[in-house]
Amino acid sequence: MAPSNYHITINGITAECEPEETVLTVARRLGIEIPTLCFLEGKKQMESCGVCMVAIEGHSSFIPACASKVVDGMKIRTDSPELRQVRKTALELLFSDHLGDCLAPCERACPAHIDIPGFIREIKAGRPDRALALIQESIALTGVLGRVCPKFCERVCRRAEVDEPIPICSLKRFPADHDLGLENPFQLEPKTSTGKRVAIVGGGIVGLTAAYYLGLEGHACTLYESRSRLGGALDHIIPEFRLPRDVLSFEISRVVELGIQVEYGVELGKNLQLDSLRDDYDAVLLAMGATQESFPELKGIENAESGLTLLREVSEGKVEKIEGSALVLGNGPAAMDTSRTLRRLGADPVTLVMTPSIDSSLFFKTWIPDGIAEGVQVLDQSLEMELEKNAPGSVICKFVRDGDRGQVEANRAYLASGVTVDLDFLESLGLETGAQGVKIDRKTMATNLEKVFAAGNIAMAGRYAIQGSAAGRQAALSIHAFLTEGDNHSEEMIDIRLPNLSDEERKILFAGIVPAKENGSPKAGTTQGPADFSEVMPGFNGGEALSRAELCLQCDCAAKKNCLLRIRGTELGANPKAYVGELPPFERDDTHPDVVHESGKCIKCGRCIIAARDHKEELGLTYIGRGFRVRVGVPLNHQIREGLEVAAHECVAVCPTGALSFKR
Repeated sequence: MAPSNYHITINGITAECEPEETVLTVARRLGIEIPTLCFLEGKKQMESCGVCMVAIEGHSSFIPACASKVVDGMKIRTDSPELRQVRKTALELLFSDHLGDCLAPCERACPAHIDIPGFIREIKAGRPDRALALIQESIALTGVLGRVCPKFCERVCRRAEVDEPIPICSLKRFPADHDLGLENPFQLEPKTSTGKRVAIVGGGIVGLTAAYYLGLEGHACTLYESRSRLGGALDHIIPEFRLPRDVLSFEISRVVELGIQVEYGVELGKNLQLDSLRDDYDAVLLAMGATQESFPELKGIENAESGLTLLREVSEGKVEKIEGSALVLGNGPAAMDTSRTLRRLGADPVTLVMTPSIDSSLFFKTWIPDGIAEGVQVLDQSLEMELEKNAPGSVICKFVRDGDRGQVEANRAYLASGVTVDLDFLESLGLETGAQGVKIDRKTMATNLEKVFAAGNIAMAGRYAIQGSAAGRQAALSIHAFLTEGDNHSEEMIDIRLPNLSDEERKILFAGIVPAKENGSPKAGTTQGPADFSEVMPGFNGGEALSRAELCLQCDCAAKKNCLLRIRGTELGANPKAYVGELPPFERDDTHPDVVHESGKCIKCGRCIIAARDHKEELGLTYIGRGFRVRVGVPLNHQIREGLEVAAHECVAVCPTGALSFKR
């Protein structure tokens, strides 16, 4: 006769248990975590995933903890390098034929990884406040970036294969503009003070973003700014007709209101010393940006003025009018901003001479037509440029265009180039440097100096504000982890993406999508004449935002935040590309009124089969086929609406990967 109670040992801990209990049940009662994937509490287990394997003393093979009943005297180990490798391999095999996107292409392309489909869903539901809250989980200055972002996201929007990309940046701006007019604007509540202090050197978008997220975590931050205003390049480089200063000031105030202290007129190496900051603060973030202009080797460069200097002086009210004609040489957004600013100051004509083609893949190309509409003349594909002084008050730019030599003359010329860091100065602070500036750990933003971090153009290339925002948040997350855990390494979640689909698969993907009559961004207005720096790009009203939001294809996985395959794979360091084989075809069954079935995401765990059976579905779900090509589906080639007439919601709830999901 079997004893009524067994005694087993798990990881050296002895436990009394019932004969019918499983190893997993006993381990959980002891507070010992064993990772699972296919396990479903209270149900007969399918033993399909191989993630919960454990080792038994005296046995050469591993057993599944979820389905293996205890044996008296059993000695179990739940963790070892060998077990972790077994679990990792099991996950990698599941990934090998997992077909679907974790993130939408737009979300993946965004440097800040904003949950774009998520906030568009909130706009569609008429909840701009919740849309703003979701966006602010990733960026601090929503209204700013809704205006100046170069739209990396829109270039990969799948809607473009039907008609036009979704106007994501204008939709991102919408909830921020809505908030701007409220009596009680949106503000997240910071956590309880941690007692930790952080010094942030530089009040541009990197420093402001870092201060925002560190302040929300309860850390006391002090921003040190060399100028008399916060904002950095947002304030003194980007013209007001693209970024109104009242919008910038409002969003900066949201950051400062978290309790951020600001010290103006202080500059590192002059009246602010790094050693003192390291002594006085628990962490220091260097976010000064790149401050030295970097000019190309150009014959006659001495005959040109600085475009960036012009933009700064205009922002400070030092330049109000420029007469005569002007040339601008440059290939980036600052060159177009300089050209459009000159037009507003009265220069006529203004000619932008640039090397790339207008039609090339420029991230600022959407602003070129606006400049042309304002009277900027563009000479693209201009090579071998050189400047020559012609006569007092006259400069000639010579170039080669379409194989022919040409030239254009003006009263003055401006060179709008890039910026670089002062390596000698950084090295004088004791910082190790590389080609792009301060040498940092790219995951943690840590420098070679204890407690000192660096982010933004001072440490890595990135000319756009959204890149600076992403760097500021990453630095904040790393510093927070450093201050609270002593470990500033943050693990990125595994990201699976759809491969190139066949024509037939693409028909399935875009089935039922009808081209929209109107899908684009708002159209830029026209200036009212010289010195008119009012904003040229209007925002959406509520109806326009709703109509555009309804066109989003919602390409992200419905389970991206709670997919167990993704979570377990990240935890165990699985490589989704470890095993490369033939992927299943892309399929989607949306015949059910509430549920979508994407078979390529299914890991054949059997959870939905159990749920359908327990609810006594007439057809239900079952395994179809054999071997590597087995799949879960409705018997007898029926559709999902026929197989899940009762248990649809329960099946979605138990699906670990989003293979079954609610329609959005």
